[in-house]
Amino acid sequence: MSVKAKVWSGLRQVALLVLMFVVITTLMDHWRGRQIPDQVIPDQDLALLDDTPIDLLALSHEQPVMVYFWATWCGVCRFVSPSVSWMAGGDHTVVSVAIASGDNARVQAYQDAKGYGFDTINDPRNLLARAWGISATPTILILKDGEVASSTTGFTTPVGLWLRMRFQ
Repeated sequence: MSVKAKVWSGLRQVALLVLMFVVITTLMDHWRGRQIPDQVIPDQDLALLDDTPIDLLALSHEQPVMVYFWATWCGVCRFVSPSVSWMAGGDHTVVSVAIASGDNARVQAYQDAKGYGFDTINDPRNLLARAWGISATPTILILKDGEVASSTTGFTTPVGLWLRMRFQ
């Protein structure tokens, strides 16, 4: 087999693997996200860790809002959180929800230790996550005009996050 034939064979195998990865992750997102409502998001009284009130519904009418459901005990979140923090450092509105991760002081200490720069709502008893139909961590929702415009679960890349925010 010639070098050219080996290269083409290798490229076809890589393309097939990439296609399989995209199909599988898309199906997993669809399956995990079936509980997430796509209609108007609930209008709830929410507050950040420092007790500052936040209105996700109102924010989503100004510009797209990334809502990141995560937990301190989530292994995949350790890889996704730095990307979310990077997005929060830019021109994007990012609000996270810490699920079943302890009291406000514990969640804030964890975020400080990791250097995360996103605003956080604490959900110590998993009530908010359940109300929104979140069944897996991490889950990222993009809210626009009071509705869920996009959702994804599991590992995602900075480019994937940026593209989701950019094209909403």
